[in-house]
Amino acid sequence: MEAVHGVESLAGGDGRHHVSRTLGTALLISVGYIDLGKWVTAVDAGARFGYDLVLLVLFFNFSAVLNQYLSTCIGMVTGKNLAEISSQEYSQFICVGLGLQAGMSLFTSELTMILGIAVGYNLVFDVDDFITAIIFACVVINALPYLLSPRDKRMAGTLNACIAGFTILCFVLVLLISQPEIPLHVNVMFPKLSGESAYSLMALMGANIMSHNFYVHSSIVQVQRAHVHTLGALFHDHFFSILFTFTGVFLVNYVLLSSAAAESSHNVIHTFHDAVELMNEIFTSSMAPLVLLAVLLFSSHIIALTSVIASHVVTEHFFGANLSLVVHHVLLKLISMIPAIYFAKVAGSEGVYQLIILCPVIQAFTLPSSVIPVFRIASSSWIMGNYRVSLRVEILAFLAFCLTLFINIIFAAEILFGDSAWTNSLKGNTETPVLIPHTVLILMSCASIAFALFLAVTPLKSSSREAETQELCVHSQREAPEEIQRS
Repeated sequence: MEAVHGVESLAGGDGRHHVSRTLGTALLISVGYIDLGKWVTAVDAGARFGYDLVLLVLFFNFSAVLNQYLSTCIGMVTGKNLAEISSQEYSQFICVGLGLQAGMSLFTSELTMILGIAVGYNLVFDVDDFITAIIFACVVINALPYLLSPRDKRMAGTLNACIAGFTILCFVLVLLISQPEIPLHVNVMFPKLSGESAYSLMALMGANIMSHNFYVHSSIVQVQRAHVHTLGALFHDHFFSILFTFTGVFLVNYVLLSSAAAESSHNVIHTFHDAVELMNEIFTSSMAPLVLLAVLLFSSHIIALTSVIASHVVTEHFFGANLSLVVHHVLLKLISMIPAIYFAKVAGSEGVYQLIILCPVIQAFTLPSSVIPVFRIASSSWIMGNYRVSLRVEILAFLAFCLTLFINIIFAAEILFGDSAWTNSLKGNTETPVLIPHTVLILMSCASIAFALFLAVTPLKSSSREAETQELCVHSQREAPEEIQRS
């Protein structure tokens, strides 16, 4: 897996300009947000609720920018990735919980990637054979990392960064060509929260913030142990690179959401066929399906590389398992391929469509507890020293955590006591196929909230040492005048 080593060496370039090193890593991370699951989530939310959720999508995007930036700061200052520091600062029980949630985020990301390529394959070749399409997806995503892997690590890193940039550019261009008149809704009001929109909110949040990317970003940049005089400049370059790429991600989501709202006139999508028809109305260019399949294939290559990095650091530091990169790559694909084939065989195209939207919802379960170590570590003076984040950034990070927790609580309340259309669908009261039992989703939701609250009141191990140090300093300062008076 030379391509993985190339990605890790990309941030450690020798160029004088920091932007050349920071933009590449930001592009690699942002490609993880370019897949069919994210597009379908935005289109479905726009068709159901119009522009009501646009402002919250902006908040989700800002939260992703903030957490990715804090993850890079942690990696550069400490020279360690987020999983390594978390394993040193938390108990084994918490580390296992964080590791399981990171693994769940990885699994759903890989599953969405496979299903997205399968849907793109069916659209391009005008067939309805998901089993063949899934096998095609698995073969391609397993072969691409080896086909696009020069032996030179630096060249591999540069090539992958170029592929990431080309992928994002192609998708934006085909979207702009298909939508020459982008709907612009200027009267964006405060989001209307309700039990009916809780499912779409969870899906949008999971599609815009992915917890395993925090571990990836901190791992890639940990080689950037720059001189103290240039570390601050690196922080700024990373921030603007992340802001630049994630602004593009938000604009794509906004165009998809607003276009779906305009095309559907708020008609609810009931079936997979309705979603395909709406996507065809948005992507009007005749070349759009072919370009989108190419975008999915190239993005799957980058996602596969970053997923291997995340899987490696998580299993090594949270579970103590040091597996080879090839094993990580193969295991991720096998674990994702089996449920993809099963649900396609049992539930058909409707099940695949529901699964594509359900995956971001499951990813959203992992967010409240995953962002806590990020802002806790970034605000620790014992770990970060003079580079700990300011109080304003710490407050913003805390608000981002509150947002993820609040959305999860709304979802849990609705799934427990609500009677909305999506809760009835999950209970099996409609014709929609039930992919995961209703009770299992309730347990997952309640467990994630409970774990997040437990983690919120659990301090870092270093915070006690920091308190002891401050107490010793105060004690020594009090003793100094007494010694002077005695002498």
